[in-house]
Amino acid sequence: MLSHRVDIAIVGAGAAGLTLAYSLRALGLEPLRDYIIIDNHSRPGANWQQGWDFVTIDRGLRAGELVDLPGQSELGLSYRGADQQALARDVVPEVWRKYGDAYDLLVTHGVRALRVDAERRREELLLTVQQPNGAIVRREVRLLVNAAGSWAHPFVPWYPGADRFAGTQEHVYRLESFAGFAGQRVLVVGGGRSAVSVLLELERQDAQTVWSTLRDPDFHERPTFGLRRRAAVTVGEIGLRQRTRVAKMAARGKWLPSDVSVRGIPLTVEVFDGMRRGTLVTRGPLARFESDAAVFASGDVVPIDAVLWATGGREATRYLAPLGLRDAGGTPKVRAGWSRRDERVAFLGYGPGIDPADALDNAVLLAEDAIDRLVG
Repeated sequence: MLSHRVDIAIVGAGAAGLTLAYSLRALGLEPLRDYIIIDNHSRPGANWQQGWDFVTIDRGLRAGELVDLPGQSELGLSYRGADQQALARDVVPEVWRKYGDAYDLLVTHGVRALRVDAERRREELLLTVQQPNGAIVRREVRLLVNAAGSWAHPFVPWYPGADRFAGTQEHVYRLESFAGFAGQRVLVVGGGRSAVSVLLELERQDAQTVWSTLRDPDFHERPTFGLRRRAAVTVGEIGLRQRTRVAKMAARGKWLPSDVSVRGIPLTVEVFDGMRRGTLVTRGPLARFESDAAVFASGDVVPIDAVLWATGGREATRYLAPLGLRDAGGTPKVRAGWSRRDERVAFLGYGPGIDPADALDNAVLLAEDAIDRLVG
């Protein structure tokens, strides 16, 4: 069935999606009448609901992954005032529920975006969604913003022999606890911040860890041991040349570099100690697997019981496939957040190196830009 028409549809109610909805509301748009925000999770919290059981509020803040939304502190909900030892997966959903209620964002949960179609001689896009009761609804929307993250779509690369490995294989995005790996020999594959966090947690669980990366990890700087405070590393610190290169690649629809190659890994005291103990020292790239071992490109053969893939995820954009926004073998062409193939479609938080704080700033700017496009 075809329901009523709205100007803007936001797909994804994570931090960036909520910030965009808040900004549109602040600029005078009414939820449900002028815009909708849908999320496939049954309740607030997005992917924080499946957060790891060792990520506390304090850890999330120090890592720069947990950021107050605009207007959050004014409600007395700032993470700085929360119990710093509470688990983020317990606190964030409740904070976002209160945030959405306080600002009347009217997020619709349990709604899955199925596809988006463009028809000739029709100004609007047709967004098809599945409601929590299973009903299929089509909405006419003038602009659509993809604010869905990549956590729900983990990526696992292929290596020879991986199908014959007899031990456990899991992607870290699909795990909530690592206690079950205590005492095991665990290979962690991936060179980013997730891999570092998992390795340090496995060490606390008395697992024997091995680390594999395609290249040397990009640690940012030496620790200061509290002698000099430093803000969390953001995408703004990677240099104008690198940021310009990534923006040009996105605009041309080229394959983008990995997130870690842009953001790098902050060399905190905890990370520095992990390097000194040998936990955060890579064995280099993998070559193949045997039934009970990993074989590295160096020729080293290391017996292992389990493989944990910390290899990131892919943007949740499959529902956009009918629009043909990708070139053959490439990625969507995106400039300043908007698709170059269909200017009715925007991507929020798209591309590598987007710090959570930067994603919120981009959401505020995108809200202003969206209204400009609507009024002409």
